[in-house]
Amino acid sequence: MAVAKYPTQHRLALELGADSVVLPHELTRAVRRASGSLALGDGDIIRLTGGADHVIDCVGSEESLSEALGVVRPKGRITMVGMPGQVSVDLTGLWQREITLAGAYAYGTETLPSGQRRRTFDLAFELVEAADLGRLVSATYPLSQFETAISHAATAGARGAVRIAFDLRNEKERNRA
Repeated sequence: MAVAKYPTQHRLALELGADSVVLPHELTRAVRRASGSLALGDGDIIRLTGGADHVIDCVGSEESLSEALGVVRPKGRITMVGMPGQVSVDLTGLWQREITLAGAYAYGTETLPSGQRRRTFDLAFELVEAADLGRLVSATYPLSQFETAISHAATAGARGAVRIAFDLRNEKERNRA
């Protein structure tokens, strides 16, 4: 199950293998139905009696982390991807429900089921290539147009874009000269 705020994200999530895609405000209800859970609590803090085994939060906001804590099952796992900003979230559920919270950023090594150790970036590049994730990049800009790129990124979702990136290939060539 994936969460998508914008139609382009919804379409790409399905194309990339999501079984279902819901809007952010539909997540708790959708996970509750899929897992056969009951919703406990009221107001801002709702927890499920069951929930998702693993929640991957690629947003990193207070709202998305709170939502992840609400829909992950007891003894489940939440992985925060990237570099979130500073957030203030009630983490009581982490120890009450024995939830594992992990961050994923930058680099490291992974142990494969075969016991072989591989660099995380090498595995990530192979996965990106195999899944044709290049289509997630909606626009690229040279570094000299950073202001335009940042402006585009700030409104990317509403404009139907998923990711905005810098294309540094020419920068690399210019630095070699």
